[in-house]
Amino acid sequence: MVAVPEVRSTTSLPESSRQFWDVLIIGAGPSGALAARQLAIEGARVLLVDRANFPRRKVCGCCLNGAALRILHEVGLGHIERAAGSAVVNHFRMGSSGRQVTLPIHTGIAVSREFLDSMLVQAAVDSGADFLDGVLATIESTEAASISVRLKSSSPIGIPQELSAHARWVLIAGGLGCRAFADPARDERAAAKGSRIGAGTILSESVSDYPPGTIHMACHRSGYVGLVRLHDQRLDIAAALDAAEVRDAGGIGPLVERIIQSAGFTQPATLNGAHWTGTARLTQSRSSVYGDRYFVIGDAAGYVEPFTGEGMAWALASGRAVAPIVASALRSEAEHGDDFLSNYGQDWNQVRSRLLHKRARACRRLSRLLRYPALVNLGVRALAWNPALSKPFVGSLNLPYNTSEGSGGRR
Repeated sequence: MVAVPEVRSTTSLPESSRQFWDVLIIGAGPSGALAARQLAIEGARVLLVDRANFPRRKVCGCCLNGAALRILHEVGLGHIERAAGSAVVNHFRMGSSGRQVTLPIHTGIAVSREFLDSMLVQAAVDSGADFLDGVLATIESTEAASISVRLKSSSPIGIPQELSAHARWVLIAGGLGCRAFADPARDERAAAKGSRIGAGTILSESVSDYPPGTIHMACHRSGYVGLVRLHDQRLDIAAALDAAEVRDAGGIGPLVERIIQSAGFTQPATLNGAHWTGTARLTQSRSSVYGDRYFVIGDAAGYVEPFTGEGMAWALASGRAVAPIVASALRSEAEHGDDFLSNYGQDWNQVRSRLLHKRARACRRLSRLLRYPALVNLGVRALAWNPALSKPFVGSLNLPYNTSEGSGGRR
């Protein structure tokens, strides 16, 4: 079993409030942690803040596909894949209406988010970033040369501490349901019509129908359920479900059981009574991914129902891509003042669109197709007859991100 790294805060809330940071990052998931590392390497003074205490338990995003692994290797973090040990995933099993097909896919890994997020945060700390967990960060106001962020935590004896920190730039990377502004209206996002909700759980389950190395996906008109064996042998279950169907079924658990049974998969013995974590609507967007001295990155900037690790690849790609833009803005401000800082938000908007638009559109189309059982069943039969038909889909999961797409910013 691979041990989860023990990541500790490198600063205190009072000390953080006394410093003036180049960049304050809200959210220490993959996009935020990788951005923190890359900016620290550039020489920026970075504070990475997360409301959770690390290592944090998280049930979604446990699969890294080939595209995500390539990003880690390109930025010099290939040791994370090696540290995952026996977490290799190279098959995809799909089931619908009792029919099943298993296909080879390019190599990925399945690791717990406790492990992955802690490894990425530690990489940021090792590169010079400061880390503060167990702290809620809220953007208060923007001045001429800085942005003010309220930091709130609780001491071991339960007395809350609340202080303000100041930074030149803020990156909002708090995830799908992130609320980063004191003014709630600034956090408004539009959910796509018919968007599904997410749900997940992790079981200590040894049922043999879910061996390591394979992503198992059960499809149904009410949603789909993915199951994968993690590096520590626990069974991760993540689902995208129609909200109305959840209500009709009497909850997330009963609907997941129905979908798994319909696909012909074995029901995990400990599924009944499992603790489920839900999410907001999965497909949603912001009207803008930047503002006065802030950028929005990762899931907080918008999200589409992902498949087999695509969401994690998007997060890592955006964390890497935003760093040179912010670093360039910091240099420009130091040399010329803040006359042209608004241009950098436009840079980020364009770079993010080039990186993610086509991939998100493909996932959106696929998620729509999965709502039609007849088409899914036809696809399963066709793939069982000719597995080579899956090559375009498999290839899209591992298509590399062009490094030039992430090199935005004015030099």
